[in-house]
Amino acid sequence: MTEWWHTKQWRLIQTNLREIDMLDIDAQRVVSDLQAFKANVLMLNAAGIIASYPTQLPFQFQSPFLLGDSLEEIVEACHAADIRVIARTDFSKVRRPIYEQHPDWAYRTAAGEIVDYNGDVHVCINSPYQQVYMPLIMEELFSTIDFDGIFFNMGGYQTRDYSGNYHGICHCRHCQAAFAELYGMALPDAEDVADPIFRTYLEFKRRTLTEHHDKIFRYITDRWPEMCIANHTDFRFGFIRQESNTAIERPLPRWQYSASDNTKWAVGSFPEMVASNTTVDFIDFPYRHVTVSPHQQSLRLAQNLANGGAVDYYLIGRLDNHEDRSGYDAVKDLFHYHAANEGTYVDMTSKAAVMLLKAGVNRNEYRGWFRTLVENHVFFDVVREDAALEVSWDRYTTVIVPGTDTMTDALAERLDAFAEQGGTLIVTGQSGFRDENFNLREMPALQSLGIEDVLLVRDDMRSAYLKFEHKAGKPTKAGFARFADTDLVTLDGPYVYAHYDEETEEHMQLIPPHNFGPPERCYYDLVVDHPGFVVHPYGAGRAIYVPWMPGTLFYRQGHTNTAWFCADLLEGIAGVAMAGGNLSPMVEATLAEKNDGSYQLLSLVNASGHFGNSFYAPVTMTDVVVEVSLPEQPVSVVGLRSEQALPYEWADGTLTVRVPSLALFEAIQITTS
Repeated sequence: MTEWWHTKQWRLIQTNLREIDMLDIDAQRVVSDLQAFKANVLMLNAAGIIASYPTQLPFQFQSPFLLGDSLEEIVEACHAADIRVIARTDFSKVRRPIYEQHPDWAYRTAAGEIVDYNGDVHVCINSPYQQVYMPLIMEELFSTIDFDGIFFNMGGYQTRDYSGNYHGICHCRHCQAAFAELYGMALPDAEDVADPIFRTYLEFKRRTLTEHHDKIFRYITDRWPEMCIANHTDFRFGFIRQESNTAIERPLPRWQYSASDNTKWAVGSFPEMVASNTTVDFIDFPYRHVTVSPHQQSLRLAQNLANGGAVDYYLIGRLDNHEDRSGYDAVKDLFHYHAANEGTYVDMTSKAAVMLLKAGVNRNEYRGWFRTLVENHVFFDVVREDAALEVSWDRYTTVIVPGTDTMTDALAERLDAFAEQGGTLIVTGQSGFRDENFNLREMPALQSLGIEDVLLVRDDMRSAYLKFEHKAGKPTKAGFARFADTDLVTLDGPYVYAHYDEETEEHMQLIPPHNFGPPERCYYDLVVDHPGFVVHPYGAGRAIYVPWMPGTLFYRQGHTNTAWFCADLLEGIAGVAMAGGNLSPMVEATLAEKNDGSYQLLSLVNASGHFGNSFYAPVTMTDVVVEVSLPEQPVSVVGLRSEQALPYEWADGTLTVRVPSLALFEAIQITTS
């Protein structure tokens, strides 16, 4: 049996309904509004904190606003229009009257206090509410209303409220008892990776979350096997729901590749699941009724499509009563495009030969390498660390490990095996220096790096440089074509002083921190034999190790000096191929192939509208030329967005395509048979 979510290319809209939206909601209006967008999946509020349907359960708060059409009528109307409906649930809180009946369900601070946010009391995942009563709510919901899927909002261990206030680790009696039973110790007071008890607590969280996910997944699939379930990635079943959003207090810069990032790791890590990254309509929780730039929403949706994901839009309230509709036309444009071309996007597989590993520790190092790959037009996939042992690496020639400090032994073994079997690893920072519980290893986990001894990890490297030097008879800047007029690379952040084995080639030399003021004292007089990067042969392949964090520096500062270093390391040292032509760094390029080999899809997304911290209409680029490797001569080359045949040339396995005009994006269908 093929699950329903694999029989359609979905276009999802989430109307995050407020209580008052149920006063006069009209089922047929809901359907007509969705049809105007050509949406074919709806997500709306159903159960948990507030029941948006008549509930008979005393532990679920009944909405007092159910005067319009019922959820049952809305779902029936959607089904009649071939629109699937997903129930949005939230079991992270209960209304105050429910808490007062069951005070032991509540999350508790270390001081024993609850978190009451606007009358909603935070509950703990280990409490009877989520362990016992949550399944009973789902039983009633799905026995009453014919939903097609379920989404769980704010699951897991929550430590912050909607205002961003931090309340700490839960110390409810259920957490205390479970932790003591499993590990024989009291809960840690604070989140501190230097504390071995907290490192044990991280293992406790992983273990209890896995058990809970397994329990809920099996409960649902045993009773409703055709139910599409969100974010249960352990089972590779259903869909992955993420958000591209903004927040008032979030540190800048804005992550302009948010949708590409979210979609890439979902598709690369869990190809059996639908990747549905939503563009969030509103600015932030305190400003849910005003939209972000329509051009930002367009960019997110174009990035979703270019990277193999669905189109998805999320707003507060209903489509018909939303007070800021300025984003509607932009969203409709991309939804309509997808509806007209959805068949082209079915059964596609990335043609990338580079894999970027995604882990949760050094986000900025990862983002810096993500930028480097996108802006140098390298076709690449992203694989999340917890999925890396499950997916095939057969098509990859290069794997980048961006400062992945914590690493399991199993992942380290696979990375080493990849190099040993002929692949190229690019590894930065302190990757593999700690195990998955943040415990420091005696030696880094990756044997392929050629490290014999770690002498020191020095954090105070401000004003340090790396210098191109003649060493052991090697040319000064071999492989670094971008540095014809530059002799130094800036270095900031931690640097690993290490001894390497005799097979390791050390490149560049370190200028340690030196005087940078006053001007009369701004010179260095010490250059030491510690490298900017090393190349270590390993079996049939090699590992390129960078003992610092260039990705972090590039993401934070964006200087060409760092960008050039990363790009030359990829191209000149690792031999990574980059798309040719005259593509601007502001254009993202992706390449996928139909599974039957009949055509390839080359997508170009123009992000030039990202200016400072704003998103405007992209600057239309003219006479764009892009060159990609193509073994056989194509039959046709067509722009799906422009609906025009595009001029092209093919010679010696290289396809050159000319795009007369590139606005937001173009999807180039290259038919080969």
